Amino acid sequence: MQASKQIAVLSVRLPASKLRRIKSLAASRGVTLQGAVDQALEAWALHPKPAVLLPLDALEGSLAGVDVERIMREDRKAELAKDRARAR
Repeated sequence: MQASKQIAVLSVRLPASKLRRIKSLAASRGVTLQGAVDQALEAWALHPKPAVLLPLDALEGSLAGVDVERIMREDRKAELAKDRARAR
C-alpha cells in the first residue's frame, strides 16, 4: 500500500449535540463525516492563525535573535549540577 493511501485513525471527543449538528451538516452538503473532518483539517492547515508571541519571542535590542530559552535551560542544568555536587 502506498504511504499516501494508508489510513490512520483519529479520535475526537465532542458533545453529542455538536456531533449531531456536524453529521447533519455533512449529510446536507453531500459529504461523509470523514470527508467533512478531512476538509476542515485541510482548511485549518492551509490558513493557520498567527502564533501567539511569547514574551521571549518579542525580545528587542541586544537580546533580539538570541536563543534566551536555550541559555536559560543551560543555566538551569548548571544550577542542578551544582546542587547535586553539594548534596554529595
